[in-house]
Amino acid sequence: MEQDSYDVRGRQSSILRLAPFDREGMIHMLFYRIAIFVALALAISMTAGAVYYGNALNNASRYLLLALWILFTPQLFETAKAFSIIASHGVVFGRLNESFMKYGAAKEFYYKPLAALPYAAIAVWAIGFAAIAFVWFA
Repeated sequence: MEQDSYDVRGRQSSILRLAPFDREGMIHMLFYRIAIFVALALAISMTAGAVYYGNALNNASRYLLLALWILFTPQLFETAKAFSIIASHGVVFGRLNESFMKYGAAKEFYYKPLAALPYAAIAVWAIGFAAIAFVWFA
């Protein structure tokens, strides 16, 4: 007997369906989809710049690279957050039962740094963005 499967999450092509219950996921997917087109425009701009001007990093490419840097930020945050969740066995950023968190989860000394890791990664990322923008446009 053949069964039809049904995805209860809804259409995967509609990322706005995530808005009511997973804002981080929606931002992650929205920025990812926009970044695909910006990366394509960046590749075209860099190729044209290298062929016609002898320098791949003309002004258009610099602006596109900075835009891609911004669009990649949620991917970096989610990756660092996933690392923290995996390294802490779900305790950091996890939505676990309060009684389990109180009695069942071991409290390790490295959980607090793991909770700060995504924010530290974003801070380093922002400093890099500011440094590149300053060097290129100052």
